[in-house]
Amino acid sequence: MDAAERLFSQKGYEATRIETIAEKASVAPATVYNYFATKPNLLMELALRHVHAALPERRSFIRNLPEDPVEGILAFERLLAEQAMRHLSRECWRVIMSAQYLEPDGRASRTGARLNTLIKRHYIRLIRTYQQRGRLDPSVDPIALSDLIVGVTTFDFGNFVARSSGTVEEMLAQGARNIRFILSQILREPAADPV
Repeated sequence: MDAAERLFSQKGYEATRIETIAEKASVAPATVYNYFATKPNLLMELALRHVHAALPERRSFIRNLPEDPVEGILAFERLLAEQAMRHLSRECWRVIMSAQYLEPDGRASRTGARLNTLIKRHYIRLIRTYQQRGRLDPSVDPIALSDLIVGVTTFDFGNFVARSSGTVEEMLAQGARNIRFILSQILREPAADPV
């Protein structure tokens, strides 16, 4: 995995062949295929490794949330974006995000679903923390709100990695508008029942 990560970073994901990874790792190509079966599976394992390494930073953030829920969610999105781009390129993220479409029942697709579920769990914990602090209405369904936020921010991240230009800051600005809108609808006073 270390050899693959270095080669993906240096040569790009598409330009890197399994045989080159095997050579760099001093193993036979059959060994790489035995463990991962496909290059996308290898990439997904790299993504999982980085997510597991990022968990302490995410947990620490959730334990020390900003007081304002909007600012907390925006700061968490910034953390997720920084972590995502720290070790894997846009090209790698394109492959990761497309796995569910290219191989719906495959290992890479299942791994992508695990990554998504993990982020949703973080958001559920974050939302429940704000509810316990009295900063979000307890009647708000944390699971539904998490699904909505993750859906919108995954869409924004997908648009970001699909392009060859644009910055993380631009992506986060777009996401901030969307998150502020979602939360403004939740945090506002309920409208009076129509007569």
